[in-house]
Amino acid sequence: MASAARQEQHQAPHAARLDALSALDAPAALHLPEHLRDPAPEVQRVAIRHLADQADWTGLDWPELLDVLMALGRVDIPLSRLTEGHVDAMRILAEAGASPEPAALYGVWASRSGGTGLSGGASGAEPDRQTEWHVRGTLLFASGAGVLDRALVTVWPEQDRHVLLDAAVADWSFDAGAWHTRAMEHSRSHRAHLDGPVAARRIGADGFYLGRPGFFPGGAGVAAVWTGGAARVLDLLGARLGERPALPEPKRLRWGHARTELASAVALIRQTGTALRAPGQSASRTAVTLCRAGVGAAVRRLLEQVRTLAGPAGLAFDEDLTRAVDDLALYVAQQSQDGDAGHLGALP
Repeated sequence: MASAARQEQHQAPHAARLDALSALDAPAALHLPEHLRDPAPEVQRVAIRHLADQADWTGLDWPELLDVLMALGRVDIPLSRLTEGHVDAMRILAEAGASPEPAALYGVWASRSGGTGLSGGASGAEPDRQTEWHVRGTLLFASGAGVLDRALVTVWPEQDRHVLLDAAVADWSFDAGAWHTRAMEHSRSHRAHLDGPVAARRIGADGFYLGRPGFFPGGAGVAAVWTGGAARVLDLLGARLGERPALPEPKRLRWGHARTELASAVALIRQTGTALRAPGQSASRTAVTLCRAGVGAAVRRLLEQVRTLAGPAGLAFDEDLTRAVDDLALYVAQQSQDGDAGHLGALP
């Protein structure tokens, strides 16, 4: 009896350490059958629907939502990018009091990168009513091009006024040849050139997209997917490295640094989820900016450790690992390091 009690006492601290590590790890990946990892557009459609069906996305509060988005990011980085866009569109429509088109896969195409973007207008356009809009301009980063059915698109009738359209995009033409990197190629983030009629319904009033309470918090959702993507990279690297205690000390140190960066990102995501429960748009903007800046920096440092640990052989010959590393590096590059630092540095 005494021996059994001593054994339980010895095991208890070890179990407590494992529980602490689990609490700082990203959630387990959402379920995705292996045959749905094929990047063909028709398979991606099924995969996005399969992932999207695993949560009541519009019914989740921020802590729950960010945890599930981390689990989504841990599945596959381009697929999680596309599914997060669909989730974001569902929540935007719900925020506007509008319903999505039945069974449609959505994205959010609102980039104005490098002076691009869409302008145009329609006569007599009323909220939530199908109207023909004349739209012109160049749209970058139309993720899910050729895969999605619809997209929420920002159009600027005037320089200082924008509207949000729910547009059918399955028949749009895209410039796929403009994408010159293998990174995130399976997200199909192509370019669209428009100058003509677009059938769409207007969502919300003028300025709704940028002015809604959920705009800044939505940026934390993307950071949660980055964090899940970092966990995916470590999953792949860990499978390659084998048992960590058997690693040479320099590699164990780098693995420890990488695990620390992931834990930091997870903790920041969860802290931000709690902060977003409190009302106030200015407070949420600050919380999300801190979140994106911190998570972005942690992910970039993690990738540095991973590249060194993988070495030339891992990066050259391990298809899944090298794709995940390159995909995540490009995905997290959308975080504006100087923009976020400037905002945070100007706070009192």
